[in-house]
Amino acid sequence: MLARTAPCAMRSAAAQRSAMSPCAARPLRRPEATRSTANQDAVKALEAFGAGMHKNLEPADPTTVPVMPLASRSYDGSVSGSIDGGLLELNTDSFWPYLEGVGNTLVVVDFFTDWCGPCKLIYPELVKLSQTREDVRFVKVNCNKTNKELGIQLAIKVAPTFHLYRNSVKVAEMTGAKVDKLVALINEQQAKAAAGN
Repeated sequence: MLARTAPCAMRSAAAQRSAMSPCAARPLRRPEATRSTANQDAVKALEAFGAGMHKNLEPADPTTVPVMPLASRSYDGSVSGSIDGGLLELNTDSFWPYLEGVGNTLVVVDFFTDWCGPCKLIYPELVKLSQTREDVRFVKVNCNKTNKELGIQLAIKVAPTFHLYRNSVKVAEMTGAKVDKLVALINEQQAKAAAGN
């Protein structure tokens, strides 16, 4: 057994390289017809899987369709600004006209930024509040480059910042993502308005 393996082991590296043919160094390629057939088979398998999954899905219950909150409608019933399924987003051009249009209704404005973690955490709570509090309008303003002038005009220095407006006049403000504190501030302003009437 030793005699059989010894001649191969004693070959020099140069002899081993010369013994290899140029074809041995290249990987074997599959014919194009085989490759395209395999791809077509994979696509068919995925389509069949998708069709099977689609058959197993139950139709959506109509009561689970998200309802547009009242706060996302402007004072005249039309939509102004962009709505992402939650709060109406105002910008520099639509901010003051919106506040003038809602009149005596309390408006809570969420000044946020895209990169703000606490802003993202409190946002779903604001949407829930907007759906349960029909006496208050909730809107949001992104303090980005396009709305920077409005943020400077209103002295927004921290995100999130909440301003409460009535008759286009700021009646209260708070900073931070504290839902309980915001609800208390809203209730306080509504009580003041009720006592003043």
